[in-house]
Amino acid sequence: MYRRIDYQELRELLDAGALLIEVLPAEEYAEEHLPGAISIPLKELDATSTAALDRRRPTIVYCWDQLCDMSPRAAARLDSLGFEQVHDYTPSKVDYMARGLPTEGEKARERRAIDVLRDDVVRCWPGDKVEDVRARIEVSPYGFAIVVAADQTVLGRVRGSALRQAAGASAEEVMEPGPSTIRANVRIEDLRGRMEAGGLTISLVTTPDGTLLGVVRRSDL
Repeated sequence: MYRRIDYQELRELLDAGALLIEVLPAEEYAEEHLPGAISIPLKELDATSTAALDRRRPTIVYCWDQLCDMSPRAAARLDSLGFEQVHDYTPSKVDYMARGLPTEGEKARERRAIDVLRDDVVRCWPGDKVEDVRARIEVSPYGFAIVVAADQTVLGRVRGSALRQAAGASAEEVMEPGPSTIRANVRIEDLRGRMEAGGLTISLVTTPDGTLLGVVRRSDL
């Protein structure tokens, strides 16, 4: 029986030498795919198209996103063909690209948020005192700090203006919860339009897990 895996398990398996297969149509593979992946579209997945593959080697299949059913169907098919260690990267290609990781293919060179990412935003813990956070904001190029958990998951934003009248408080007590974020694979053209329409000068960039990668400034677009 095949296993469903997340990104962390994908990384571990690939580092250990697993085979990676994209099962989307060939034209989608040509546009953009994960590095090192081979293309076997689901409609062509059979004993003939897999004859040259090592059935004992750990094998990972992926499709477009969490809702796409091509990878679980492909994983079940590989099971039926005698592959011994089959894994379905359930979040699939969208999850991988949203992390700002390198890809291959015709669209791989499109400029995206990751290409103009800045990692100099001030980060602080929920328990940090506002006096300490204020001092760090004053020497940063931004008027705010991002409150993160121990694993760098975004919890909130603290504006410099909120710190002036909160002596003795913690960052958690004055933060704005749930700031809006974008993914690293947003195309520059689309991002510029969204920021201009919303009157935004800065966008926070996170992974699909909510981990802070950095910020994008509209002036850099």
